[in-house]
Amino acid sequence: MNCSSQEVRRILEQHDRIVLTAHVSPDGDAIGSLLAMQEWLEGLGKEVVVAVDDDIDDKFFFLPLAEQIRRPDQVQTDASWLTVVLDATGMDRIGAADALAKGKVLNIDHHISNLHFADWEYVRTDCAATGEILTELLADWQAEFSPSMANALYMAIATDCGFFKFSNTTGHTLRMAALLVEAGAQPNVVSEHLEARSLAKLQALSEVLRHIELFGEGQVACLSFTPELLQYTGEHTGSYIDYIRTIQGVDVAFTVKYVGPEETRVSLRSKRADVNAVASVFGGGGHVRAAGCTVAAPLEEAKKMIVKELLKVK
Repeated sequence: MNCSSQEVRRILEQHDRIVLTAHVSPDGDAIGSLLAMQEWLEGLGKEVVVAVDDDIDDKFFFLPLAEQIRRPDQVQTDASWLTVVLDATGMDRIGAADALAKGKVLNIDHHISNLHFADWEYVRTDCAATGEILTELLADWQAEFSPSMANALYMAIATDCGFFKFSNTTGHTLRMAALLVEAGAQPNVVSEHLEARSLAKLQALSEVLRHIELFGEGQVACLSFTPELLQYTGEHTGSYIDYIRTIQGVDVAFTVKYVGPEETRVSLRSKRADVNAVASVFGGGGHVRAAGCTVAAPLEEAKKMIVKELLKVK
């Protein structure tokens, strides 16, 4: 059921116990949206648990509630709990957290590939980020933004539109960001924490960049995170795609990441090509310019499959 803003608020107010979750490999939009929603709901006196089926990158720990995020196996729920799925297109995108959804499910999302799977949904594909949607909802509900909520939502918006450089940046995106700055968000603090790199991470970057591959006459760039390369980078590899997408002449950048012998996680970004169409071939999705999927194949095979599909849309 597609809900109005006020219906979303009534659903949240009617439930005393709420579990919040988001997609695996959580990015700035997912984390910022979760933490802002957690703080607002706790301010209403709700019992709130945030559970994500993945490790949380320590770059997000400058946000006060980030270290409270749990793994699904650390949480117990029953049918009285409302599950709120943020920034995810379907239950398959939240991994083991789907086992926590024993009662009703509310989905708030901005992806065009949303599967409309929840009991209630508020999907806004015209927004650059789920954090942009939440900012508008909270403003509509006349909620008070604490500085920590403002920082979390500003991070959510800024990271999903490339700090206002990507084509999904609209006037509405900028207005919501401005509202958050006026409420106490600190763009410089957010940027400093997200851009900070340890010496180990910088050394890992030098190793990663040695593994760039080009396809399609230089229009497609790829990074392969093999088990050997993951020893340098650790599990959090999301930021590396930004380096290869800036290569001159490259339209599509993608990464393939080893998850298991027959499981490869893929992230895609583009300037012109519809990468959502490619991700959807493998059961994934996202946006025209940014999408992802998981391929049930070994890494090298998965890479060849992705390149084959990408060359069809070039």
